[in-house]
Amino acid sequence: MLSFILNDQLVSTDEHPGMVLLEFVRDVKCLSGTKEACREGECGACTVLVGRRQPGGGMVYKACASCLLPIGDVDGCHVVTVEGLGGGTLTLVQQLIVDHSASQCGFCTPGIVLSLTGFCLGAEKISYEGAVDALDGNICRCTGYAAIRNAARALCEKLGGMNDAPAERLAALIGSGVVPGYFGGIPARLAQLRAAPAAAAKDAVLVAGGTDLFVQRPEQLMESELCFLSKRPDLDYVRVEGDVLRVGGAVTIEDFRLSPTVRRHFPALERDFLLHSSAILRNKATLAGNVVNASPIGDATIILLALDARLVIAGEKGSREVPLSKFYLGYKKTDLACGELVSEIVIPLLPAGARYSFEKVSNRTTLDIAAVNSALRVSTSPDGTITDLRISAGGVAAVPLLLHLDSFKGRKPDAAAIEAIAKAAEGEARPIDDIRGSAAYKKLLLGRLVRAHFAVPAVAGEAV
Repeated sequence: MLSFILNDQLVSTDEHPGMVLLEFVRDVKCLSGTKEACREGECGACTVLVGRRQPGGGMVYKACASCLLPIGDVDGCHVVTVEGLGGGTLTLVQQLIVDHSASQCGFCTPGIVLSLTGFCLGAEKISYEGAVDALDGNICRCTGYAAIRNAARALCEKLGGMNDAPAERLAALIGSGVVPGYFGGIPARLAQLRAAPAAAAKDAVLVAGGTDLFVQRPEQLMESELCFLSKRPDLDYVRVEGDVLRVGGAVTIEDFRLSPTVRRHFPALERDFLLHSSAILRNKATLAGNVVNASPIGDATIILLALDARLVIAGEKGSREVPLSKFYLGYKKTDLACGELVSEIVIPLLPAGARYSFEKVSNRTTLDIAAVNSALRVSTSPDGTITDLRISAGGVAAVPLLLHLDSFKGRKPDAAAIEAIAKAAEGEARPIDDIRGSAAYKKLLLGRLVRAHFAVPAVAGEAV
């Protein structure tokens, strides 16, 4: 039986763990404020907050797309819908939405309110830029967004001095009317719950973020035994050991993006991963899940491929390590046997004289699947010659492609060399015609992206 707190009520249910939270909230609990729309995590109308109690007793709340969130993944958590913010008066976020005429038809408004409330609860710093990033997954069909941004700006001005650590901010947010008073008792109530441990059945479907699984196979998952990696604290870490960064297999893309360790060693990734997906998906999708999904154009995979990442794969017979460049055996085929999982991603730190770059072209600037994407890691000697060159490309082959460019080592990256590298990249590409462009267009685009990698000098770890 699954148990969690829904708004201020304890819920225990025998529903299948694979039922998505959107269906449970609307169809089982009859809370209609959470809206059903795209069912793909693209619009934000179904946004809810999910709060998890931390070992020290504090809470971490994240805005998530409930249409892709199985209820088995919120076992032992606090789930907040817009009804959970209700009371005798509007919350501060709701009042500012009203004051700035930031709602018209109202269909998207509950999701916007939850995203902004989640930002107040979880942001490292209260800033307008951060508030806008938190809203990046919320589509509004009426307002044109200016009024919503105005409300977000006003919210940050109201809370401008509230820059305590998120875990220490709850009392102040209750006092400011951002969340109701019952939030203060949630940690103690959750401490009384005993969430079920991760299932260990050999044939269980491993669910990390589920943000692609529950788009592609929701019916099948309702009939399968599921194992939720979010219940594996041993897979949730980001740390440096020697000259490598080690990332646990359950680390979400947003936690990776905002990790102080990642920002220190790879500062450009904080910005680059904003292109990956919206906050309501980054809060659930995992770095390892993006790799295992085996998309030929996954942004995280292309970045990690250029950075020479390795995968630690765990199974019944122990662990083994596989270079990411050897992991893909064909379209959607990987070197992952039944019962195995990617327990860790190992990323070499950038050596002295190295720099990194990521480029992506898609129909929308952000939050969209790329037509072509590419990443680069290049090292040069003191005299400026290339000592190491790794360029990856997505959307131009059946698998994420690592280009063969060793012949350019020892050359200086002058205009002639850059042009030759771009032409070599185009020559290796084997794209197909599809909805994102013709094969000829994608080849041309890859050459343009390779040239862009070298267009502007950058410091180590910063995007070119």
